[in-house]
Amino acid sequence: MALGSNIGIMDGAFFVGKTELLSWVNGLLQLNITKVEQMATGAAYCQIMDAVFPGCINLSKINWSAKYDHEYTHNFKLLQAAFDKNNVQKFIEVEKLIKAKSLDNLEFLQWFKRFVDLNYRGGDYPALERRRGAKTPWDVGERAGPQVSQPRSQNPPQQRNPKPAVASRAPQPKAKPVREAKPDESEVTRQIAELRLTADSLEKERDFYFGKLRAIELFCEHFENQENPIVMDIQKILFATDEENVAVNDDGSVSITPIEPAEL
Repeated sequence: MALGSNIGIMDGAFFVGKTELLSWVNGLLQLNITKVEQMATGAAYCQIMDAVFPGCINLSKINWSAKYDHEYTHNFKLLQAAFDKNNVQKFIEVEKLIKAKSLDNLEFLQWFKRFVDLNYRGGDYPALERRRGAKTPWDVGERAGPQVSQPRSQNPPQQRNPKPAVASRAPQPKAKPVREAKPDESEVTRQIAELRLTADSLEKERDFYFGKLRAIELFCEHFENQENPIVMDIQKILFATDEENVAVNDDGSVSITPIEPAEL
């Protein structure tokens, strides 16, 4: 059986949140990628594939500093060639991924992690060694060295024109320093715990609705060639960007209009 063919849309992999996915990518490749959309360059996928099948991609050909669509496409072509070489049954929708849309890239990353979980042989992957010094936009920054204080002169310079001594004044009482109130550590800990619970809840809710949207998208794909007006309107809603307004008219039809610059 071809690799990757047993990962269906209802696989639990498609309910893994982006925080866990990015932590996995960064841990494996020793990077500091902060957004799923940054995976759209294709570079990280190429090296992950090298972890699964060492040597299947010439890592020196990866364009880590890719900024334009044709550079992203170059990296994904390397990845697709590696898929074909290792009998991985997965067509990469490059045109979608290079647009750096969150949902498209999240879905592909979810599939990719599941693919790696099923096929990675385990053990530590020497990511930095394999990159051979190649710089990436997400290199983990080095810690700054200790600050070295400038040596002070033991003999202060002599004043050329000393001023006459002034009668000493009575010492003024020093103002007592105002101590800043420290927050209660237990209260801070409680607030952090609440924020984490809220973040986890929001992420689970997001993934839940993403699963529903993906199921609707697959349902609509079955009717693409039938020009069903209802299905076409649903697709308009699904694929509208954040720069477009979606409006449902009185007759039930859907209208998509660009957002005016003043509304952005």
